[in-house]
Amino acid sequence: MDPSFLLSFPLLLTLLPPCNACLCKLLHPQTVYCETDVVIIVDILGPGEITRTRRNFKVNVTQILKAPKGTSEIRYIYTPRREEDCGYTVVNSHQSQLLIAGYLSRGKVYFTRCHLFYFWYRLTPHQQLGFQSVYNAGCDCQILPCLLCWRNCPEPDVTDCTWKQANCEYSIWQGDDSLFSTCVPSTSGRCGWTRISLRPSNTTSPNSLLTTIPPSSSLTPLP
Repeated sequence: MDPSFLLSFPLLLTLLPPCNACLCKLLHPQTVYCETDVVIIVDILGPGEITRTRRNFKVNVTQILKAPKGTSEIRYIYTPRREEDCGYTVVNSHQSQLLIAGYLSRGKVYFTRCHLFYFWYRLTPHQQLGFQSVYNAGCDCQILPCLLCWRNCPEPDVTDCTWKQANCEYSIWQGDDSLFSTCVPSTSGRCGWTRISLRPSNTTSPNSLLTTIPPSSSLTPLP
């Protein structure tokens, strides 16, 4: 199974059609969380400066879901200027409650169309809880799309979870594994798919929000 397979990443509906030169790895939302430096929820207040290589947007950060200790106040986010470099262009200059995942460079937050940039309210409650407190528990696991999904997928290694979707039409907005589940290690250390529970808990431990999924079970999405 080759995790470096490239596909265009789903983005905001307001995003202009991507140029063929911008190709992105297929990533599960948990992988997005684990492999980026910063995950934040922001309101875009308006466009900022445009230079020869990049543009920025003025933002108000309403929630920080992930950031290194000591990260300074985030007032601007940066993206490549050109679409062929996977730069992002906001059609509406003012947008609210956007989930943005990106990386830090010299104290500034950068993101591209290969990073997650999506309306927070359009995520399922399970995905929201995943970004807030659960995905972090599975960052030692690796989620690999089954690119031969019309056949039997290879057996995953101990630290892998096989990500399958019907007809290989992968999207982080479809399928039980994307919408409702996370990949976390069990007490034996083997990684496996686990349903994120929305039931209130008396403890703040991420493991208290997980329900083990039997390997052969078939999940029914919540209404």
